[in-house]
Amino acid sequence: MRGSGLIFLAVGLLLAGGAARLAYIQATRGPELRRQAERQQTATRVIPARRGEILDTRGRVLAGTVRRPSVFVDPVLVDDPRFVAYSLAPLLGLNAGELEQNLRAWRAEGSRFAWLKRRVTEAEREAVEKAVQARRLRAVEIQWEPTRVYPQGRVAAHVLGFVGVDAQGLAGIEAEYEAVLKGVPGQATAVVDVGRRPVRQRAGDFRPAVDGATLILTIDAYIQQVVQEVLGRAYEKHQPEWAVAVVLDVQSGEVLAMAGVPDFDPAQAIPPEFNQLDPSRREVFEARWRNRCVTDSFEPGSVFKPFIASCALDEGLVRLDEVFAINGPVRNFGRRTIRDTHPYDSLALHEVISKSSNIGMGLVGARCGMERLNRYVRAFGFGDITGIGLPGEHPGLVQDFSRWNPLYSPQSIPIGQEIAVTPIQIVTAFGVFCNGGILLRPRIVRGIIGPDGQTLTDCSRPVAIRRVLDEQTAERFRKLALVETVSSGTGKNAQLEEYQVFGKTGTSQVARAGGHGYVPGQYVGSFVGGAPSDHPRVAALVSIYKPTKEGYYGGVVAAPAVKEILAETLAYMQVPPELTASKDANSSSPARRR
Repeated sequence: MRGSGLIFLAVGLLLAGGAARLAYIQATRGPELRRQAERQQTATRVIPARRGEILDTRGRVLAGTVRRPSVFVDPVLVDDPRFVAYSLAPLLGLNAGELEQNLRAWRAEGSRFAWLKRRVTEAEREAVEKAVQARRLRAVEIQWEPTRVYPQGRVAAHVLGFVGVDAQGLAGIEAEYEAVLKGVPGQATAVVDVGRRPVRQRAGDFRPAVDGATLILTIDAYIQQVVQEVLGRAYEKHQPEWAVAVVLDVQSGEVLAMAGVPDFDPAQAIPPEFNQLDPSRREVFEARWRNRCVTDSFEPGSVFKPFIASCALDEGLVRLDEVFAINGPVRNFGRRTIRDTHPYDSLALHEVISKSSNIGMGLVGARCGMERLNRYVRAFGFGDITGIGLPGEHPGLVQDFSRWNPLYSPQSIPIGQEIAVTPIQIVTAFGVFCNGGILLRPRIVRGIIGPDGQTLTDCSRPVAIRRVLDEQTAERFRKLALVETVSSGTGKNAQLEEYQVFGKTGTSQVARAGGHGYVPGQYVGSFVGGAPSDHPRVAALVSIYKPTKEGYYGGVVAAPAVKEILAETLAYMQVPPELTASKDANSSSPARRR
């Protein structure tokens, strides 16, 4: 009995000591141990949100999202880093030695999550799953990630932009509308066993992901593809540094196409070795990403003449049939010398535009004076961003009026010098001649649809900024001066058989860096035009920057491209023909349809 008592006493003391120890641990380390147990017994999984789609104006998918498998590891559960590394590295195309080092480092840090390889192929996924099952690699799992895809390839690449490895917008619409497109990730917490396998879902610890909204653009994928093909051919023919094109619905302000070359594949915009490239090579890629339609400005040259001449006409300072004594090809305006390409004795105002006389516009500028010229320039929106809603838009360059020089500016501004404009500014301002004298804000986004199908934003209505010209002035100037430019002037290469094209050519010199003079032998050839002349539907601009082969005049390098673009666009939009072949077999001019 005495022995039994001693045993009971010993057991009691041990239990009391254990209880005391447990009480001590509970008091001193309880919170910490509970947190540790919580981490060991639960696993929280992020539920990625699906990035919203980007559609063209007819509902075609320009940017979409698909689910792709990625392989990750819980380093803390890796018992043998070498075994895991040499089991998986050959299947994933990785270096086994480097993977082993990474696994050891991650485990030493206590990391619970690390990517082994993201966006693996279907063959890689199947091989990894078989290896995990056969070799019991309990620390390795597959997670399906939303991945950005561009079904139309390079179509509208500069407009769309691209995303990074985590599907974050880095350029173009993808970046500008990141907050709308990205959505909100969800979260799920589960109780897990020692192998981190889910046992049951914890009630109340599930938050579903909210997918991103869908953007509907004004871009039409077919017109966009046509523009890129035409621009690509012009680029190959004339071999410039770059070239751009914009197509605008002149009655609504919607941009139907916007393109530049060289371009890029938005699905592979950033090469894997990008960060290892030297700075000069990185600059090559970065230059391709620029949407030069909105980010780059240059002196417009003669495409600027209609904007000044029409305002002078609108205010009664000149008449369309007024004859100016040119006495060219060289004329001095005080210390400013103006030259024409051809020697003209005299020209009516509409001929000053159609034949692109610099001297004639110098005379118009002298009559207007600097204050009016400054007001005309600003009325068309030059010197301000258009507000199209694309990142990096440049306002161009219009010097503060205090810096205008009365000895030079009255002749320089009317011929498109001392000023820099962007392509989107030119075609937007040209729309004033097409819609009754109203400057419309150009738009690239038509609307935003929420993940539940509800309309979040409706941008389908035209946005009028201001009236620039009287309606009759805009129509008269278009039907005489701008039509004549194409029918018998410098824009003959833009003529179409079924539509009367109207427009203006421009050939400008490239200014030196710093603004002192021009680079010898370097030019920008442009043409901006629209059709039909009776009831304009679309306008298009093409600018060829520093062409090196087969000419440089805007009427030579840009007008033929605009001709192709307008022909395809008008046919696609089913715009009724405006012209018919003349009944006079000896006449080469078309007759207007009745």
